[in-house]
Amino acid sequence: MIQGMVKDGVIEPSSSPWCSPVVLLKKKDDSMRFCVDYRRLNDVTKKDSYPLTRIDDTLDMLTGVK
Repeated sequence: MIQGMVKDGVIEPSSSPWCSPVVLLKKKDDSMRFCVDYRRLNDVTKKDSYPLTRIDDTLDMLTGVK
């Protein structure tokens, strides 16, 4: 599966610090599941410093607005 994806140009080997390891897991029906481990990427991703407002607060602000 992996070699076929490399051959087809879907994926390619990488040594980038931003790449994530890929694991193939066999399902109960013997098909394969393509899994990506994003934990390393999550560790280096900057956290959003502008969180979204709660949807109920936003809806309250819009009450009566045309």
